[in-house]
Amino acid sequence: MGRQRIKFYTEKGSFWVEGASILMGLAIVFRLIGCWGFWGWEMQEALWKVALPVGAGLLFILLLVLLGKHALWTTSLPVLLGVAFFIIKAFTFESKIQTVLCVLLYVLVAILYVGTVFTLIRTKWLLVPLFGLPFLYHVFVEDLRAMQDMANPPSFPAGMQEMSVLCIMLALFFTACGMKKLVKEPKKPKKAVEEPAAQPAAQPVEPVAAESAPAAEEPAPELAAPEAEAESAPAFAAPEAPESPEPEAPETPADEKETDA
Repeated sequence: MGRQRIKFYTEKGSFWVEGASILMGLAIVFRLIGCWGFWGWEMQEALWKVALPVGAGLLFILLLVLLGKHALWTTSLPVLLGVAFFIIKAFTFESKIQTVLCVLLYVLVAILYVGTVFTLIRTKWLLVPLFGLPFLYHVFVEDLRAMQDMANPPSFPAGMQEMSVLCIMLALFFTACGMKKLVKEPKKPKKAVEEPAAQPAAQPVEPVAAESAPAAEEPAPELAAPEAEAESAPAFAAPEAPESPEPEAPETPADEKETDA
């Protein structure tokens, strides 16, 4: 029996898709505001800090809105571009432990997101905590601690860039929540038309054997032998042919004459 085929998609105009698009758009705006004056930076820095995240965000919105229904897997490209941006950013952290943990997290994001939209992973519920928990960590641990540090308060550009990161994570969280699964049952093989079983060839009916004749039959009466028939039947004398007159014999002498004595 074949395995079920699944497909993940998003509905255009749904709350989750519209929310994800708005949040990703805000992330782009906050990035541009936080990096204002980037045209005076070195080319390499401007590319990875501005061009890479802004281009990935615009491409994500476009693909999610236009192709989310039929080809959600295409959004894996901007997500991978975003992962590349965050990995580069992680190498600017002062703590090496934080750098390693963040790189591992970003690699996990890439694997799980790509595996889900390509249906290698058959559930979306791994993505929901993957984007939701880091968002909560940023808000209630890192950002709250930074705001409480009155000696070194975060700068406005740094605050705008942090807002951009939060919007990106929340946009991906909305995307994961808005994913729907379409299950396609495997096609059942068509049953071959069963041909009627070949009937055995009719065997000639043997005639019912006649009752066996008695072992010994009485012999038929034998015909009387011709002699017996002749004896029993009246004798009929065959007509005698007329005797031809015999010539008279000449008289013989007396000594030669026949007698009756």
